[in-house]
Amino acid sequence: MSDESSNSNKKLSWLHMLLSVCSAFFGVQSDKNRSADFTSGRLWPFIVMGFVVVVAFIFVLVIAVKIVLN
Repeated sequence: MSDESSNSNKKLSWLHMLLSVCSAFFGVQSDKNRSADFTSGRLWPFIVMGFVVVVAFIFVLVIAVKIVLN
């Protein structure tokens, strides 16, 4: 069995997905990690994790602005 087909069956951890989404969010994800993410075969966990990261980013920005303006 090739190394590429064994990667497609590997289940990624939530921490790996969080780091991958954060890397993609800031535009610094490596091609190796991106290809591993796309071959994992699971789309919804990345969508959910991306939504959580965006909501957390907006929340942090709102809190930072409230602190600065007070």
